[in-house]
Amino acid sequence: MKDWVHVAITTLLRVGVVLSILFIVTGMVITFGTHPEYFSSRPALGSLTSPQAHFPNTLSSVIGGLREGSGQAIVMAGLLILIATPVARVALSVIIFIIERDRWYIALTATVFTILLVSFAIGLVAA
Repeated sequence: MKDWVHVAITTLLRVGVVLSILFIVTGMVITFGTHPEYFSSRPALGSLTSPQAHFPNTLSSVIGGLREGSGQAIVMAGLLILIATPVARVALSVIIFIIERDRWYIALTATVFTILLVSFAIGLVAA
C-alpha cells in the first residue's frame, strides 16, 4: 500500500474518533452543567437514563437539538459521527481504488458501500 493511502485512511479514522469523543464529552458537560441535580439526586439521574426519557432519535431532532445547544443532542451527534466514521472509510477506499485504477477492489468496496447505504435506508424506513 502506498504511503499516502495509509496516511489518508489513518487520518480519516483518527479525525472521526477524536471528533466523536469531543462531541460526546461536550454534550455530557452541557447536560450535567445545565442539570447539576444529576450529580446529587438518584431519581433525577434515573429520569435521564430511564427508558421513558426523551432523546433525539431522528436526524432532524438531533440537528434541531444542536441548534438549541441541547447536551443530549450533542452526545447523539457524537455517536452518529462515530457510526459514520467506518462508513466514510469505505467511501474513501472506493475513491482510493478509483485513483489506483484497481477495478476488482472498486467493485468490491463499492458493493460494500452500497450495502451499508441500503441498510441505513432500510433502518430509516423501518424506524
